[in-house]
Amino acid sequence: PPPAPPPPSSEGGGVRFAFAAPLSYNPPMTRGFLLHPTYRIESGRPVVHLFGKLETGESFVARDRRTKPHFFIREADLERAGALGDPRTSFDRPGYRTMQGEPAARVSVPKPPDTPPVRDRFREAGIVCYEADVPFATRFLIDRGIRGALAIEGESRPGRLVDRVYQDADLAPADWEPDLRILSLDIETDARASRVFSIGLYGPDVAEVHYVPARDGPIPERAHAHEDEPALLRAFLRRLREIDPDVLVGWNVIDFDLSVLEARCQEHLVDFHLGRAEMRCTIRIDRTFWGSSRASIPGRVVLDGVALLRGAFVRLEDYRLETAARTVLGEGKIQASTGKGAWIEEVYRNDVERFVAYNLTDARLAFDVIERLRLIPLAIRRSLLTGMPLDRVGASIASFDFLYLHELRKRGIVAPSVEAEVETEPTTGGAVLPTRPGIYRNILVFDYRSLYPSLILTFHLDPLSFVPDPRPGEDLIRAPNGAHFRREGGILPDLLERFFPEREDAKRRGDGIGSTAYKILMNSFYGVLGTPRCRFHSPPTANAITRFGQTVLHWTKRWFEAEGYEVLYGDTDSLFVESGVESPDEARVLAEGLVERANEALREHFEREYHVESRLLLQFERLFERFFLPGLRHSREGSKKRYAGLVRTDGREEILFTGLESKRRDWTELAKKFQHELLWKVFHDEPVDETIRTFVEDLRGGRYDERLVYTKALRKEPEEYTATTPPHVKAARQMSERDGRLIAYVITTAGPEPAGETTHPLDYDHYIEKQIRPVAESVLACLGKRWEEVWSGQRGLFE
Repeated sequence: PPPAPPPPSSEGGGVRFAFAAPLSYNPPMTRGFLLHPTYRIESGRPVVHLFGKLETGESFVARDRRTKPHFFIREADLERAGALGDPRTSFDRPGYRTMQGEPAARVSVPKPPDTPPVRDRFREAGIVCYEADVPFATRFLIDRGIRGALAIEGESRPGRLVDRVYQDADLAPADWEPDLRILSLDIETDARASRVFSIGLYGPDVAEVHYVPARDGPIPERAHAHEDEPALLRAFLRRLREIDPDVLVGWNVIDFDLSVLEARCQEHLVDFHLGRAEMRCTIRIDRTFWGSSRASIPGRVVLDGVALLRGAFVRLEDYRLETAARTVLGEGKIQASTGKGAWIEEVYRNDVERFVAYNLTDARLAFDVIERLRLIPLAIRRSLLTGMPLDRVGASIASFDFLYLHELRKRGIVAPSVEAEVETEPTTGGAVLPTRPGIYRNILVFDYRSLYPSLILTFHLDPLSFVPDPRPGEDLIRAPNGAHFRREGGILPDLLERFFPEREDAKRRGDGIGSTAYKILMNSFYGVLGTPRCRFHSPPTANAITRFGQTVLHWTKRWFEAEGYEVLYGDTDSLFVESGVESPDEARVLAEGLVERANEALREHFEREYHVESRLLLQFERLFERFFLPGLRHSREGSKKRYAGLVRTDGREEILFTGLESKRRDWTELAKKFQHELLWKVFHDEPVDETIRTFVEDLRGGRYDERLVYTKALRKEPEEYTATTPPHVKAARQMSERDGRLIAYVITTAGPEPAGETTHPLDYDHYIEKQIRPVAESVLACLGKRWEEVWSGQRGLFE
């Protein structure tokens, strides 16, 4: 039967909340976690809506009608601003100052949409506006210091779609970590996504597929059949509200699943209401290379598995569900992605049990990958640290904004608005020392723990403490780039003073998620300061950080050399030092003693040169029992950011690669296997000539055909490539069916062809010259051999 009409609303105008019961009294205070902050216009005024989850397990929305949108100008500009006579504005003097110390006035407007025209009118009159681009709901949270969790004191009413509705309650920061209800979503469609065949749902106590049968027949287990597509969509929406998840997850769930469902609902005039209020859900697709799509669902949050992995800096060969599942879980999809569209339609019409299993498996794998890596708890911790909603914790600039603006507000300081065009200067990177190519034994690797955050803390590097025009005789810290900073008063040093011990405490407690959340946040500070998209963009501060880093790395190199040890390579915060001893155990003992002496020497140096307490900590990271530093091809110079080393953990040997072919996505599995086998022989002092010859012979014999695939992502549609046509684009244009932007191809005697759709023989000569020979030559050069010598007398293998 059709649903009963909603009961009358308690509010007039705008979006309405239906209350299912009269007012009830709650305990004086309860805690909640924010899922979705937003606002709506009701009866001509803005109402903040904070959706979330209570510690009781109930969903809630806290509505606040008492806050007016506002931004700031200088008090010196008040008279000019008032003379503009804009009826939307009112002014007061809250006692704030700009970052330059000038008194600031507050400009209030009736509604958030009134801010841009007023701001633009002021700017045209030459009036500088401050914080005129901070979103209304975000400002509400910043001003109150609410980051992720909040304490709610007040009465509530039960709602129809949300359990508790608070009206103008007292809200304050809180410390509470929720247990959120998660549901994974996956849909299957025809090849053009113009028809939804099925919708799979998976989560705790949920494992089901809703589908429209292609023909009469038995309904598989865990499946629910529906008459047609509109009935399927309505059943999904109804089931979603019954399950009532806090978080929706999936793989490309916003770009594909939700965007397709939204389009199909519009086609069939089905209300696309997925949330905990009768509010419109919006899907904002951003397919630019650096962009990020977002779904706004009142009362819930949507987290895409790909974005979660990348935001947590989980590195994979690619970010397809198949790759992630096999890497993380050790299992994959029922059917590979190549030719997926045709395969889906085939099994949908002829093998409904397999079709249902496929749909449910995709939903389950997405859920299991996210659960196994504990990506939701990590996102929660990051939200509690930064104040960002769960779907925005990866936004480093917005996270920095939230933290810094709140700290400024506590000090009575207002910040600049982000300028569309701002003069900037290039930022320098970390130091990279020259390398000495070769193969070595017992190499000590040292690195500075959290180098850039430690430098910020040591030297009080901060936009607020930066002094652009120092007075003669003023006691300031002078950075190597010539920038000057006060010895106190910065915001970032104060934040880091809290974060460092909190991170160490998390590590002591075995709280890896908490430790990672702090690490990601602290390491983002430098990059944010260096980008013009940040309102606190400060090239002098960013360059002071990196120049201090360069100075520290070079000082440490000189210290090791003065102690009699050669530094083979160094990069940003790490140094590779030749121990000069034969025993790995002796090398480890040596490293611990060197670390202690180096840290003490650095403390004395900083005290003597800068009159500061060093907060840097040099650590012994690892011992490479054997180590390979390659040179540049056809050159005697060393190659930077590329090396491999043999480590031993609990008696097990392993080769770690950095920057070499084994870690690069644009090299085939053939090259990676060959490089690993070759270095394994070298590191164990075994001859390599026969290994190289045998490997090439096996390649020509077809043993490695499955390892010859290149993968590369398209950055635009194949037909949009006009100036040049790279190999993966040529292959993409030949594909009978393309699933996504990642192109898998091989090189044949006719050039690039799609993997699995070749019409010509594989070009083994190409793979020898482009994949085998470069790897071999980099190693042979360190052994004093040449490629030609290895295959001399075996030319038949190479011709």
